[in-house]
Amino acid sequence: MTLSRRRIVTVTSGAVLALGLVACGSDDDADDEGGDGTTSESSDVDDDASEEDVDDAEDTDDDTDDTDDVDEVEEVADSPNGGDAPSWAAPVVTPGDQITTIEGDNFEVAVYQVGVTPSPKDGMLVDPDDNQPVLAEGDDIVFVNYVVTNTSSETIPMSISLVDISPKYEDWPYLQGMDSITDFSLYEEMGVNNDAVDDRPEDGIYHLEPGQSVSYGDNFMYRTDAAVIFEARLTPVDEEGDLVSDERQEVTAEVTLS
Repeated sequence: MTLSRRRIVTVTSGAVLALGLVACGSDDDADDEGGDGTTSESSDVDDDASEEDVDDAEDTDDDTDDTDDVDEVEEVADSPNGGDAPSWAAPVVTPGDQITTIEGDNFEVAVYQVGVTPSPKDGMLVDPDDNQPVLAEGDDIVFVNYVVTNTSSETIPMSISLVDISPKYEDWPYLQGMDSITDFSLYEEMGVNNDAVDDRPEDGIYHLEPGQSVSYGDNFMYRTDAAVIFEARLTPVDEEGDLVSDERQEVTAEVTLS
């Protein structure tokens, strides 16, 4: 998905772009979550215990280790395309119904339609012709979920933009991209990540290993009378973290929402 992180296009008050929009602001809040600790107990084997009892205890430990291994394998197997998430990423989630797939040379993006809900506030963009929000409070917005997977046999080194995904209706009349609502509580309600990144690497390079996946959600105006064109852009980085523009990919997929 922008996976990139979402980008909000704004201009200074009073500015008018050809076929463009002016912007207004909105505030957002995010909540922090904490974790719970656990404790464990141990028991001693009696000095007078028989050799058979000791062997039974060792067998029990072996069984426990096997159970842990099975759980770990099942967790990985449940991830999209059999891959897991890199250490820097938020857990991969796949709510909704898959509606299309964007395919690049070494990656793919599975796009899911998650749900529709009324917008809790006006969007950022205002139509200069009538000075009204393009996306107004109460208008229906649709949430989508992007699951990006490395489909190659080599590691993909990326910048903070990851795979940047932009949705736009085929008849979108403005120069700017479509508006979205930045409300963390809505993302939580829809069960999607508002950001694919959970922990930023010190070197600023986001390595996506073969088979690994990341996911994040997005939202925009909900329509069923025109197809949405999803464009995915991936520009890898070199060992220094600089963008390698010559290897940039731009791929699209088109689908009509249900």
